[in-house]
Amino acid sequence: MYSTKTATTNNTEFNSSYMPVGINENVTLKEVNVRKTDNGRDFLEIIFENADGQTATMTEWKNEKNMWIKTDEDLQNRDNQQFGRILQVIDAVRGNHDDFEGSSFVEMINWVRDELRPVDKSANPIRLKVVYDKKGYTKVSSLGIFVEPMSVEQSQIKLWKNDLLERPVQADKEPENDPLGMNTAPVTETTGADDLPF
Repeated sequence: MYSTKTATTNNTEFNSSYMPVGINENVTLKEVNVRKTDNGRDFLEIIFENADGQTATMTEWKNEKNMWIKTDEDLQNRDNQQFGRILQVIDAVRGNHDDFEGSSFVEMINWVRDELRPVDKSANPIRLKVVYDKKGYTKVSSLGIFVEPMSVEQSQIKLWKNDLLERPVQADKEPENDPLGMNTAPVTETTGADDLPF
């Protein structure tokens, strides 16, 4: 039932549990997890948190050959880039990292978890770049320098033209079945072949 006597207006601000898009300051490492999907795919999850309790997640998956990664060299380049991103986090949070040589993705993500877990989460605040992904969800950026200690006075983090800083607009999908029984097909005028003058 709708009534002008009971209608209300909500005038309170919506507080998202996700970190805002842009360069966030005084962020801390919340947790590091090595997880496995229901399909058995291993992945690394690093969760950051700001002073308001809002979070941003960085997720890393095993690189595999596909239509963009065709050769062993392409695959090694992707692995090097991925590990470089991860080392940025370790260096920003810890200040340094131990040497590591590993032959598998699982070995690497377990090493990362062990490197980051003993860190006092509140001792080393960082700057963190957060962007939108193509589906409109926030995520930790993967372009250029995206994380650094707050002790860096001249920030090296830049907002690139490829960074999605505005949520991509996606139109609502039309319902598959019309619950009101309304025909949404366009109405067209039909004419017979006999009406043509030629």
